Amino acid sequence: MKQHRLADAGTNSQSCLGHACGTNIDTEGIEFTRKQPHLTYIDKVFSFNEDASCPILFNLNTGSQNADDFQVKLLLNGCDCSDVPCTLTRDAVFEICSTFVVVEYFNTRPPGNIIASKVTLDGFPVDAVSYSNGQYTAKTANVLSRVQKDRCLDKGLPTKAFLLISNVAPWDLRATYVLEGTVSTGGRLCRFHAEISNTPDSANTSLPTGSSSNFAIRNLSLPCAINGISPDINFQFNARINMVNPRLVVNCETCPPLIPPKGTSDARETPQSFPPVPCYPCPPCPPAINPVNCTVSLVTALAIEPEVHVEAVRRTLFCLEACEGLQPCQGSVAAAEIEEDMEECIIGGVDRPDCCCYPNDSNDFHDCDDSKEHIRDVLKRKSCYKESAECEDDSNENERRYRKDCKQSRTAFQFHGSNGCSW
Repeated sequence: MKQHRLADAGTNSQSCLGHACGTNIDTEGIEFTRKQPHLTYIDKVFSFNEDASCPILFNLNTGSQNADDFQVKLLLNGCDCSDVPCTLTRDAVFEICSTFVVVEYFNTRPPGNIIASKVTLDGFPVDAVSYSNGQYTAKTANVLSRVQKDRCLDKGLPTKAFLLISNVAPWDLRATYVLEGTVSTGGRLCRFHAEISNTPDSANTSLPTGSSSNFAIRNLSLPCAINGISPDINFQFNARINMVNPRLVVNCETCPPLIPPKGTSDARETPQSFPPVPCYPCPPCPPAINPVNCTVSLVTALAIEPEVHVEAVRRTLFCLEACEGLQPCQGSVAAAEIEEDMEECIIGGVDRPDCCCYPNDSNDFHDCDDSKEHIRDVLKRKSCYKESAECEDDSNENERRYRKDCKQSRTAFQFHGSNGCSW
């Protein structure tokens, strides 16, 4: 049985927040070298820009036939010293003081529907456009030579080009609409806080097909190609949304009918309305009265301003001073031995350590600290084979292959000398 550790960095293990939030990094079984130079490719950002398109007006109604697609959270607080709780009535009147919209999702419908002809550099379409994980990537290997300026190439500087993303449509969105103010209800004036959002299992809110957007980045910096590596243009969408003339409307179901119990001699055999119309108060209602379901819906115009974030990046060679993790090659003998040792760990109970491990040549148990040192010994001697001059001969074949007293393990990268395996 493998041992699993919980490592919540930066959170208190006694805090409930630490069980739901924070990073989780476990490097207990990994040995690292000392800092040394490494060559690595990293995406270097040459241009970091954003632009907004013209607003799109959209009429939103979260009630009526759309009521099942939205969920409502409404909090009422009294504005006086009365102990009577605020209840929502059929004739409630809302006075909205402040509003804002939290955009949770905004993207094209369907995601990835932008083609290369809609993305141009100085009027020339890019080579291709791909989509992954909410981000579009435009390739520039062929179009790069058409837009680059010789004076920029001679100086080793990026060329600034005009990027246009045109006719982007249609759009999908998910958002939470927050409204605050006062409400006159049941003869009282109360404060309210309302949050209306898409239900988790509902479809996105879809904007009309004709609501297209254009985006322009006037000074997109494009670096040159090096060793066949051309820059890429990454972009993703978001939006700013404002509510225009919002209204909150109260919707109450009809009062439940009052049917006399069976066996009673009531001359009035037809169902009656109880309580009389208008049916109030709404929840919370007295226990003697069947609750009347009252909800609120939002009717408003939305001013939606689509935004695009654009980055011009290129895989660039860097030399970094860093510590490399010494992990054995998959399929190697060293990797198999470490896996076998890890599976020999057993979980302890209340009367013994949390984890006990034992080596192959002994039945004696050791604590977790000893087991970690055993695994590290395996990692350190993984590249010390029987042909290595740094290891002494021994009659035991296993000890000839892996010596615990191997003076030094070889790293995966040597800054000076051969970088291959020749021994």
